[in-house]
Amino acid sequence: MKRILIAFIALASLAHAAEAKRAQCTVFDRHDRSQRLMAFEVDDAKYPYILKINGVDEGASQRKLIDIPLYDESQGRFETWYLGRVERTMDRQRSIYRMHFGEMALDTRQVDDRSNYSLYMDWENGTAGWLDEGMAFNLYDVVEKKPQLVVWPASCRRLD
Repeated sequence: MKRILIAFIALASLAHAAEAKRAQCTVFDRHDRSQRLMAFEVDDAKYPYILKINGVDEGASQRKLIDIPLYDESQGRFETWYLGRVERTMDRQRSIYRMHFGEMALDTRQVDDRSNYSLYMDWENGTAGWLDEGMAFNLYDVVEKKPQLVVWPASCRRLD
């Protein structure tokens, strides 16, 4: 009976580890930490992985926060800011989400990537880092070697 109980506990812990990871994140402006750049939810099991985005409008207005939807070609509108796509990679306890934001291009009706960001989620340690690729691309894997130089912290709270 004792072995069955131990096996059940082991299986339950493995099932829990395999469950989707979720978090609520906020990224503050790198130069003015009193201003929010973006807030969103992360769901590691459901594409586009980055949901409920509220961020700074890259348009003519100053610091205007808007809800940013995932781009849908059938409902795309001109002069609207979209999340075009998200790429996810994983290594051990970390998930890396590369997000492409922009407006719909007139000729192709696809999102013209103007702002690209990477979110580095360390699920095990409960930390996250944010890279603005317009300021510093991950050339020669500098993020992995010296993350303090180009990545600033994101505030993330686990939801699972």
